[in-house]
Amino acid sequence: MVGGGTLGWLLLLIQGSDALVPAIGIPSTPRALHASRTAPPLCVASTDLQPPPPASDLEARGAEVTNGLRAVHLGAAAGAMLVPELMDGAVATLWSAIDSQPFVHNCMFEATLAVAAFVLWIFLFESVHKVLPDAHTYRFDGKPPVRPLWGFTREWHKSVVPAAAYLGSIAVFHALHLGPMLFGLKPAFDEAPSFVRLITEVSLGIFLYDALFYPFHYSFHKLRSGQWRKLHSRHHQWGATEDAPHNAIETVQNSYVDSGVQVFINICVQQFSPWGYKHPLSRIFHNLMVTYLLCESHSGYDLPFMSHRLFPTVFGGAPRHEAHHQRGNVYFHQFFMWIDDALGTVQKEPLPAPLTSHVSELEGSWAGSRVRSPSAARAATAASSANAEAAEGLSQPS
Repeated sequence: MVGGGTLGWLLLLIQGSDALVPAIGIPSTPRALHASRTAPPLCVASTDLQPPPPASDLEARGAEVTNGLRAVHLGAAAGAMLVPELMDGAVATLWSAIDSQPFVHNCMFEATLAVAAFVLWIFLFESVHKVLPDAHTYRFDGKPPVRPLWGFTREWHKSVVPAAAYLGSIAVFHALHLGPMLFGLKPAFDEAPSFVRLITEVSLGIFLYDALFYPFHYSFHKLRSGQWRKLHSRHHQWGATEDAPHNAIETVQNSYVDSGVQVFINICVQQFSPWGYKHPLSRIFHNLMVTYLLCESHSGYDLPFMSHRLFPTVFGGAPRHEAHHQRGNVYFHQFFMWIDDALGTVQKEPLPAPLTSHVSELEGSWAGSRVRSPSAARAATAASSANAEAAEGLSQPS
């Protein structure tokens, strides 16, 4: 998915703004494109935005992006089975180039990489509307993002404070030698991992990170303790005060304890591997993957290269997480779907408009409730539509 996400940005730039569409045959969400077809003046009259190209062209271009990225993933899997030596050689070349850099062996490298990755993904998602003029049609409300990139300018504290707190905490972690105390000394990694090992360790790490954080996330919303729920309320402030879908900078707006739980879970899963110790290259890709998927789920976009488009029966993606921030009592996964589907913590039907804020559920001191606009309701219903389509797809014979 890191390769898919990065390649997705490149394909979008090559295809142009017309490529910002859902793929043919993938569940479509009731977002702005559909609204713009029935009421074009709503999105165009009050701005300088140009109407999007015809729907058929949009869908065709979007299908090319989505199916092209699916082909990349399929080709990589086929290569691992048919020509493993070629795939292993590519991984070995990459590891040799990375391992030769002295800074890679610094104890703060992984933390610095995570911060740099967050900055990259947040910047890309919050600036896509500047590069691709029709990107607003794939925001959940059909409008340009509200205050994009302010986390790097007027609201600089939204990026600087989380980064400083995280890097400072990791520096203390290393200064106290907590890693060796908790997990033991790691062996030297002179050889590159195989392609299969790399993919397995990265995939397993992401799966475990999402699964282990689920009960904590669930408890932040469901436990009776107001003080415990309050620890998570910082992350829901945008949804409590704005009708607009999220910007990616909201990914890192958390209380210190909330962030600490997620960081410690990530540290733990980075220690696990079926091979005994997780290879440093796998740890690098893990950090790139986790930061990308987190930013994607908070981006407010439904773009053709996103995880829920490429693998609609596996990833819940931005539609489900946006619905979670609108409702607060559904969709507690960060990335996947299986626990929510098993427990039934999903939307049973599309949400009516207007919606009522769930703020009081998180923090009793937050006064009152706020009525949301119909545009926010469209964002919240995206996940329920995807649910029905995904279920229908699962029921079809393969």
